[in-house]
Amino acid sequence: MGIYDREYYRDEGIRLQPDWNGRSAISYLVILNIAVFVANILLSKGGFTSQNQGIVNELLALRDSNATQPWMWWRVLSYAFVHDSSQIFHLLFNMLGLYFLGRSVEDKYGKLEFLRIYLMTAIVCGSLWLVKSFALNTPQTEILLGASGAVICIEMLFVLNFPKETVYLFVFPIPAWVLGVFLVLSNLVSSPSTGVAVDVHVVGILFAFAYFFLGWNFGFLQDVQGTFRRTKRKLLGPKLRVHQENGATDDAEADRILQKIHEQGKDSLTSKERKFMEKYSRRVRERKQEIP
Repeated sequence: MGIYDREYYRDEGIRLQPDWNGRSAISYLVILNIAVFVANILLSKGGFTSQNQGIVNELLALRDSNATQPWMWWRVLSYAFVHDSSQIFHLLFNMLGLYFLGRSVEDKYGKLEFLRIYLMTAIVCGSLWLVKSFALNTPQTEILLGASGAVICIEMLFVLNFPKETVYLFVFPIPAWVLGVFLVLSNLVSSPSTGVAVDVHVVGILFAFAYFFLGWNFGFLQDVQGTFRRTKRKLLGPKLRVHQENGATDDAEADRILQKIHEQGKDSLTSKERKFMEKYSRRVRERKQEIP
């Protein structure tokens, strides 16, 4: 199979669209959040309030008291998949923002890197909220739930990567950078007394700026096994390999690199991999021109 025949290669780069057949991380996230919301309604008795969030939410939401309960620290991630049961708009706005602005971000960074950004942001937001609650010795009544921190990070990454794209704020078309200014200012001037986790939103925004301007990439989290193999090879020496034809070896390497682009985005490639793909693409085009 040639390089141009693969479904995730295009002249202008890969293109992922959110769908429901498993090709998009956004589809997984939206479905999971909705499923948890529905499960909480079905398994609880109803009459939801800020104090009574239902069985599933009570189990997964992060509480300030968890700061001194290490066995409950898994909630620094689980809270991001539950939403206020007393108002559907909490879930609706988060999922709409993720769906409409997250598509281009996933296209930019790749499916797996997008998912790592989302989950890492949720963990950082939850962890810092817990540290703040412990440091300030807040009353043991506060809870944190919702994907807002992770979603606002994705929205800001859209703004940073595509500042001139037209988006809609309510019903008004505006450049994406104006949306970014609105997100920053609205959270800076908001009061925590409104019930909105403003501090979590601010952390999500700062995480997006750090990721974008510092050139972060979390691909190393996926390459733990590869790191182990490379370390083992350095310590024990390379294994003997049966010689392969150059063509077959190049095709296998091209497949590996294209899969890496598909999962992590083009920015994850090393300079050596980029040069290899340029030469490989040129050879493929030359072979196609030779075919009568």
